[in-house]
Amino acid sequence: MRVIPNLRAEIQSSTSKQESWKVYEPFTSTLKPKQSFKSPTAPVEVQELVQELAKVNGVAKVRAVVPRAEDIHWIEFELELHPETELDDETWDKIQDLVIDCEWGLRDKTNEKWYFDEKVVEKFFRIPNGAKVVALSGISLSSSKSYYNQVKSRWSEFNEITEQTRK
Repeated sequence: MRVIPNLRAEIQSSTSKQESWKVYEPFTSTLKPKQSFKSPTAPVEVQELVQELAKVNGVAKVRAVVPRAEDIHWIEFELELHPETELDDETWDKIQDLVIDCEWGLRDKTNEKWYFDEKVVEKFFRIPNGAKVVALSGISLSSSKSYYNQVKSRWSEFNEITEQTRK
């Protein structure tokens, strides 16, 4: 607490005498409360790219994974194919073109360096510690309320996939 000296209270009457009071002010700390680490969210373009990649023939699901949650600029796009499906060269070229166009579009828009990689996986496996899924086909991981109604019905599917990847 901090003391404010020389503060006087005066009461206007003929019999009153002047009194000195000490006024105590509560101590205000200059420390800030510890805030939990919140990793940055992926740009909308990443979510749109995931949805676009999921529409490619032969692709069942797509997810965007950030290998280190604190660096949103490195994103790996994992494509899970339908069973017994292989991508031909033309389809693979289309996928690469979509990814490159998005990557360079973000570089132009944000003046930041982005690094995107795409790979085909048999199934979505558990992501390593420190990694984060930032987009999943059919589901938006955005905090925006505009996605709420679209996402609400798909959360059970997302939770199921997440649980399977943790096993």
